Amino acid sequence: MPRPTCPRRVGFSPNVTYFKPAGTPMGILEEVLLGRDEVEAIRLKNLIGLSQEEAAAQMGVSQPTFHRLLLSAHQKLTDAVVNGKALRIEGGNITSVEGPTGPCRWKQGWGCRMKPGARVRPEEDNLPQEGKKTMKLAITSMDGTLEGKVDERFGRARRIILYDTETKEHSVIDNGTNLNAAQGAGIQAAQNVVRSGAKAIISGHFGPKAFQVIRMAGLDVYSATNMSVKEAIEGFETGKLEKLSGADVQSHW
Repeated sequence: MPRPTCPRRVGFSPNVTYFKPAGTPMGILEEVLLGRDEVEAIRLKNLIGLSQEEAAAQMGVSQPTFHRLLLSAHQKLTDAVVNGKALRIEGGNITSVEGPTGPCRWKQGWGCRMKPGARVRPEEDNLPQEGKKTMKLAITSMDGTLEGKVDERFGRARRIILYDTETKEHSVIDNGTNLNAAQGAGIQAAQNVVRSGAKAIISGHFGPKAFQVIRMAGLDVYSATNMSVKEAIEGFETGKLEKLSGADVQSHW
């Protein structure tokens, strides 16, 4: 009897779950089924740009398991595109990012967070929870201090402060390599923040590509202009900052 697989942590719920070739009747189409865990694997690796080690840890699986998920997803996508099949996103052995903690009885030490016998949450429970407590914030900064101003350019911010709302401690990421980047500054900064483990980002303005990476990673985005980093943190904690639903500037801003 094969041992049960551990649920994989998924932090993204797709709005579109069915794709088909244009002009081909549904009745004659073959269908490829892509699991939610497979979608999460390609999202973390190909879109957000995490390493295999980072992505596996994010999903709570071993690197070999993550590699198999990624390979399976690529094969299914290739089959659908090359052979003109419909693609349905459905199922998969999943739990939410904020799921139960504890070592997996089948894969001790591999990072699975499900307790033995714990219930896997249904898919509708895997959507981001509004209002949950954010433990780590990423705030763009002009000088790397809490007293200094928020740098209003996300991708080309001089520094990014990581602030723990529970311990009140902070550290600084040097974003200087992106200051004069010809392109991709916002995407690179977004990937750095995702890797840091932050759950929300505070800055002045966000371009479309950076915003897409951030939202696909499940992070909340807040706008803070003409204020210090300390004031931005206080605004976040008191609910006074504006939560953004989309990019507010063009690319290369």
